[in-house]
Amino acid sequence: MAVEELDALSRADSQREVFFCLIENEAPMTSQEIAEILDLSVNAVNIALFNLNKKNLVERISRGVYKFRLGPVLVMLLRDYFSE
Repeated sequence: MAVEELDALSRADSQREVFFCLIENEAPMTSQEIAEILDLSVNAVNIALFNLNKKNLVERISRGVYKFRLGPVLVMLLRDYFSE
């Protein structure tokens, strides 16, 4: 299921940008911090985070603070690696 959710990011620009922002910063971030870095509204970031959380791609640490989850990404990379 994680692979399909990651594939769906190719059609969800805001979600993809937020997800990669969390990965690149390697630390939990607030929606405000993400919004400032990506020049998006806090509301757009919150919607993206909500959807990413539903897909188990990010984890809520505390109110308004999220970090990425490596598990689904690792599954996809390993499947690609071993299918070659």
